Amino acid sequence: MKRVFHTVLLILVCMTLSRADVTVIDNNDSQAVEDRTCFDVTFDMPNSVTITDIRMDINITHTYRADLDISLKSPAGTSVDLTSDNGGSADNLYVHFDDAASESITDDDSDHTGALNDRSPEEALSAFDDEDAKGTWTLTICDDANRDTGKYYYATLYIDDTPPPTVEEGLQVNFQMDECYWLGGANGVDDDVIDSSGNGLNGQSRNNADNTATNAVICRAGDLNNTYSDADQSDAVFYPNETTEETNIGSTAPFSVSAWLYRHNDDKWMAAVIKVSDESWEDGWGLVHTKDSGEYIDFFVDNYTKYARTSLPSDTWTHIVATYDGQTIRLYKNGSLVDTKSQNTYNVGAHAVMVGDDVSGSDIDDRWQGGIDEVKIWGHVLSDSDVQDIYDNESNGLNFDGSTRECKKCNGASVGENSWAFIGIPVDLRDETITVDDVFSDDMNGSYEDDWILYKRTYSTTDNSSDYEALALDDTLEFGVGYWLGSRYSNEWFIDGLPTVDYNSTNSDCVNDPCVEIDLTPVTLNFEEDGIDASGPYRYNMSGFIGLEKPVDWADCRFIIDGTAYTPSDANASGYANKQIWLYNGTGTDASNSYITCDDTMDCKLVPFEGFWIELHGATKGKTVKLLIPKE
Repeated sequence: MKRVFHTVLLILVCMTLSRADVTVIDNNDSQAVEDRTCFDVTFDMPNSVTITDIRMDINITHTYRADLDISLKSPAGTSVDLTSDNGGSADNLYVHFDDAASESITDDDSDHTGALNDRSPEEALSAFDDEDAKGTWTLTICDDANRDTGKYYYATLYIDDTPPPTVEEGLQVNFQMDECYWLGGANGVDDDVIDSSGNGLNGQSRNNADNTATNAVICRAGDLNNTYSDADQSDAVFYPNETTEETNIGSTAPFSVSAWLYRHNDDKWMAAVIKVSDESWEDGWGLVHTKDSGEYIDFFVDNYTKYARTSLPSDTWTHIVATYDGQTIRLYKNGSLVDTKSQNTYNVGAHAVMVGDDVSGSDIDDRWQGGIDEVKIWGHVLSDSDVQDIYDNESNGLNFDGSTRECKKCNGASVGENSWAFIGIPVDLRDETITVDDVFSDDMNGSYEDDWILYKRTYSTTDNSSDYEALALDDTLEFGVGYWLGSRYSNEWFIDGLPTVDYNSTNSDCVNDPCVEIDLTPVTLNFEEDGIDASGPYRYNMSGFIGLEKPVDWADCRFIIDGTAYTPSDANASGYANKQIWLYNGTGTDASNSYITCDDTMDCKLVPFEGFWIELHGATKGKTVKLLIPKE
């Protein structure tokens, strides 16, 4: 039962009251206080709250109060002496214990009659501050001398609190692992594994760590095979710079760790998510599988021998959550608490968190073999209900907080029945020969030319005219250009296994580093210099967006004219190009009226897998023209 706290208390039965800032719990189990005996009375706190203040009422009749020794212990094990051998020959203990009281119980030798007396305890109740109040509180009452006895009537526990963090709060890092591809640290890219917590603590994939949409929990998942014998070739996700913010993650209790794990192997030391100083695992913490332990996952704190454990079947996804509050390790499996262990020491691991490997990478046995997904770390302890909600939400394809997850558009696009698609091919074709057959033939229905076909744009070298050319299956595709894909059938096509984009531009005008440059075809004739040309003063480049993850703002792109960067608007004003681009949004066989236009003053996006038109003007004659596109 819950009640509202008032100045006057009528104590009838045991009850609890909760409101936003105080919980009041009564115990009315009256009993005799006998010579040289002790007994406990308890207070059950049902709510998980962070303590800001503790106060206590005690009503005991007893002659010679100095016989009484009374202490209060929290669910976390902290004990505070309220009074011990105080009061001399004074009678009774009618006290409201409060750290803020002006008089201490140690200085009080008066008889207690009538109303409760405000007194500060012998030891400060502030020792309980910042603990989680949930659980059983124990009041121990002892008589440590002969002759004088008494009776315990009631006690009331007051718990002031701050509301517990919600599951959305205190999230330090969130690796959803939904990126369309990881670069493995190539080309100086050290943030290809995105932290979706909003804290910007992006990780880096190492070696052949990949993320795949097949057999994933939500959207995509980390795939760490780790079959390499070379110590420098392990698959992992880590923090390459180990900044203060990165090494602080999980550095102090309380904290919680959540991940989906898919295990391939039984007989190795394998780190799933770990924060340690070195490969000995003798400090810090970790979600690990120990050598020859069978189908188990451990969460250790301070040393790999101090752990809670649960079974982890092979070749299936299992949701694991581990929490540590400074006193107790708790381990959850698929939403339910499965093991606990008392642990009151924690020596922090010096290095930042690693996913799929420990710090050194020197021992092949330390590397995870299997899948890892949805890795999250909180700076507080998740409640039982939080853990269950996270499991339920993610099992149903939602974000951990129940919001909708929108999977990134990766490795595939579609064309409708009897229609055309204006496409870009989001792979890097500069250093490899990729044909029409390589990209499309294993995905498209029917036979080439009869049921589907691909066209490219050709550009005249004598005037500004352009034309279309149907490609053959063995024709090579070009980097950064657009194509028309026509089909009699509805088809979805993929680029799995083809090279990812090398964002290798060193241009300092890149707005959102890193960038990539694509070549554009300038005009052949400039009207002002070359006179009238029937093909017109412009050249329309049929281009394609080469990214994979998400749209890029057209305003963040730059024209590079003979090495000088221009915004689309600046290029327009300088006579080089139109600030507008044309995006195809039609269906069916007639594409003539199916375009939208936008420019860099609007919310205009280059969309993965889609093509777009760029208009270059006469001033580009004889110049090198490129388009600088930032990574998504």
